[in-house]
Amino acid sequence: MKILLIDDDKDFCLLTEKVLTINGYQVDAFFDAERGVKYAQENRPSLILMDIMLPGLSGPEIIQSLKENPLFKDVPVIFLTGLVTGNEKELEEGIMVGGKLYQTIGKPYEIERLLAAVKRHVK
Repeated sequence: MKILLIDDDKDFCLLTEKVLTINGYQVDAFFDAERGVKYAQENRPSLILMDIMLPGLSGPEIIQSLKENPLFKDVPVIFLTGLVTGNEKELEEGIMVGGKLYQTIGKPYEIERLLAAVKRHVK
């Protein structure tokens, strides 16, 4: 079971990859969104973890594009973002992309919360 992680913050990406790997998940991490998307198209991950704010296309734009391909219809997505603050409860509950609500976890995240979300989406 493969998890794709795309985040332009290299340190955050490496830390998250390590946390997930230590907990038994196979993670392919990319700091470059274009390379991450190309990887996704060639390897269809079981779960996508992605930052919302990326250089070039945003995370939601990338996911909307991927979801146009039927192969990605059932691939769950969790957005990881520094945009979540105490005043932005709607982001804590999720973000709408293409009419579908996706889970969002704020950065910095609590490890237990991230692991629970990953476990819930990866079977």
